[in-house]
Order: sequence, then C-alpha cells, then structure tokens
Amino acid sequence: PYFGFGRYQGHFTAETVDLNEDPYFFEPSDFEWVEEVESQWEVIRDELQEYLDKHDGSLIPYFGEHLMSSKKCWRALGLKFWNIYHPFTTLEFPKTMAIFEKIPGMVSVSFSQILPQSSIKPHYGDTNANFRCHLGIDIPESLPNCGFTVGTESKSWENGKILMFCDAHLHTAFNNTDKPRFIVNFDVMRPEFANREGSVCGTALAAIITQKVWLWFPFVKKSKLLTRIVYNLLIFIMAIPSRFNIGATTVYKVLAAD
Repeated sequence: PYFGFGRYQGHFTAETVDLNEDPYFFEPSDFEWVEEVESQWEVIRDELQEYLDKHDGSLIPYFGEHLMSSKKCWRALGLKFWNIYHPFTTLEFPKTMAIFEKIPGMVSVSFSQILPQSSIKPHYGDTNANFRCHLGIDIPESLPNCGFTVGTESKSWENGKILMFCDAHLHTAFNNTDKPRFIVNFDVMRPEFANREGSVCGTALAAIITQKVWLWFPFVKKSKLLTRIVYNLLIFIMAIPSRFNIGATTVYKVLAAD
C-alpha cells in the first residue's frame, strides 16, 4: 500500500495513480454492511447527543491546527483509532461500537465536528489501504454551503448516508453555514490489504505521532534524518498497541497532549 508520510507526501495524484484502482470516491452500495449501518444511524445520533449534552455540546479540538481555517474549528472524539480502542470513550458509546464492530475490517471509529463558518484545509491522508468512510449525523446544509471535496469531485453529506473515499488523495471539508456539522469518521481495510492490517495500522499511527513529536521538538522537523529515525522507531513501537491493544491509554494520552 501507499503511505503518505515523509518523502511521498503529496505525490498521490490523478497523474501518478490509476483512478480505476484508487478512485476519489467508492460506491457504498457495493458493500453489504452499508445498509445495516445506515439503518441504525439514529441510534448513533442519539448516543452522540447524550454525550454532547454532558459536554457543552462540543467534541475535543483536534491537534492539527495547521489544517484548520480558524483555531479549534475541527473537533473530534476517538473511539477506536487504527485498531487501538480508547479506554474510556468506548464506554460512553456501547450501541455505536456494537454497530461498527459488525463491519469486517473496521479499524477506526471517531466522531468529527466542524464548527460553523469554517473548514478543514486541503490535505493528504495516511494511506490508500483503507476505505475512509463518513456517516452523516447532523448535516446543516448541502452543497455549495456544506460539503466535501476529494481530488476534483465534490459531494454533500446526508444524514444517515455513508460516503466512501480514498483518503490518500488530496481532500478538504467545509461548513459555510451557521450550525456545526457532525459525522462519524471510520476506516475499513480494503480487501487487497487485509492481510497487512497490523502493519498498516502501526505505520499510520507512527506518522501521526511523529507529527506530535514535531510539535514538541521543532528541531526534529528540521532534520530529515531525525524525522526518519523517529518515524521508523515509532513504526516498530506502534505495532504493539495496534496488534494487541497494549498501552492504549498511553497512546491516547500522547495523541491528546498539547
């Protein structure tokens, strides 16, 4: 599979890949589990609302502020992240987790919020080894005011409907309305890469935590050699929690740390 971190960042384009193999969007109706998940979207919505009622109506600011049009406009709440279960948030969403655990090859589940009049800047994802999926939960409007663009194609989210796309392509999300947008963001392994699930999850985690290291130690970011050493070391380390869920609490503390 392709991994977007490091020297390959930004090279996954329509000119360098086969769009028949790695299209911008996949067709949800090709997958049997989609209908079952969509039929239970209100159960997920209601559990999210219970959480929001207890937490001032908002999720947790995402750490990648360089990707946001305004400070803390992109917020998230992770339940499972590249095969690592959150030790606490999963307990608040038992019905949601039960629904998503039925999907073969599901490796990540989180809620995502974009505040009103804001956007997530164009960026490349971690890998093409997964189907990145969005389930609409509370969508204020459709295009052109609120939507999602992958490559050169734009689509609207819809409540209770799933969008599936290739995360490795350049993509952006925007909410130019006066209400927040909520979706479930989840990852499913593509069948052709299913036998490499452990290494894919560990490598994706290593890329994300390397970017955290950059925030804490800017000198690492300035050195390609140090970055490569940190990244490769983390690939080895992250294989343990992503395969066995050992050290999950520590991983989430690292991801949440400023």
